[in-house]
Amino acid sequence: MKKGLCLIAMLIFVLYGCAEQKNPPSVQPDMEESFDIAEEPFEPPSPHVFKADPSKFHFIADWLTDTQILYVEKNDGFYTVNYFDIETGESGLVYEDESFIIDVLVHPSGDYLLIHTSEHPTTAAIKIVGKDGAVQHQVEIDSTELGIEWNRTDPKKILFTAFHEDWSYDLFVFDGNDDSLSIVELDDPFPKWAGENRIMTLSFRGHPLDGGDIEIFHMEDGEIETTEIGNAIYFDVLEDSIVSVQSVDAGAFAYTIRKLDGTVAFGWTLPAVSNYSEWIVPSIEWLDEKSLIVIGAEKSGQLDEMESGFNMYFFEKGNSELIIKGLDAGPIKCSPSAKYCLSGYSSDELIDVEAKEKLKWIKFDN
Repeated sequence: MKKGLCLIAMLIFVLYGCAEQKNPPSVQPDMEESFDIAEEPFEPPSPHVFKADPSKFHFIADWLTDTQILYVEKNDGFYTVNYFDIETGESGLVYEDESFIIDVLVHPSGDYLLIHTSEHPTTAAIKIVGKDGAVQHQVEIDSTELGIEWNRTDPKKILFTAFHEDWSYDLFVFDGNDDSLSIVELDDPFPKWAGENRIMTLSFRGHPLDGGDIEIFHMEDGEIETTEIGNAIYFDVLEDSIVSVQSVDAGAFAYTIRKLDGTVAFGWTLPAVSNYSEWIVPSIEWLDEKSLIVIGAEKSGQLDEMESGFNMYFFEKGNSELIIKGLDAGPIKCSPSAKYCLSGYSSDELIDVEAKEKLKWIKFDN
């Protein structure tokens, strides 16, 4: 009887132990919790601020890449072209020259720099420099002021408008394929490239306030092709697309995107701006053939009365989006992908296009 009771007790103990093994002590399972965890929204890092030395700093030039801004300094008798990366804070030397640097442009391909230097008030020296800092081409032009229009398709071709002391001008075409510099007889001092061998001009028949006709000069045979675009006060070209601006009346500018064959893609209107005797068309930056970043006035009026009355817009295929308000009429310079733009007459303001924010990226240490 005792043996039977012991056997029963042992069976109960074993069964109880098995039951305990089927329900082990509680542990945290390696799986997602059933309740949601609130995540903080992602905020991109703020751009680094470049601390400039005012005793050395010369000017802000252009975008080298999507995040690197070119600026010019004078160091130990040399003028240096440097970059500052607003996302990493890194800086470095790109090019240096003993001559006074007036301007620096970056070709749309990103492969070349144009360095405009001068050692005399009536002479300009232009150097085309590769990424390695080596001078590829060099040309000198007599001028007191120089307008430069770089061919987007062929970086070896450049239009130069050489203004003289009496404001007369000569228009030159430089061709780096044979290092030739030739004069072109056109009435427009500010023509634009419309391909490798075509130049687009604005021909005024009457008062400039009434606008002019857009024409195309063919370099190969010297022929001038007329277009159906009249009363234009401004134009710009990207590949096979042209944006023209016409004055609708005293209060509005009409912008139109067309193909070079005349086909209209889309258009819009913005308030007109004048400087008493001439129309003032604020900056336009092409992103591609169907989209642009445009500066427009909040309301029509005289330029010297507007101060910070300008806005930045994004236009694409007929749709518009306001990016930011409260800019001045100074030019804008956008990075290759238009992730950022520099604004202000001295390019000291940084606009984050996606975030729609205006930031200071440069600070002068006194």
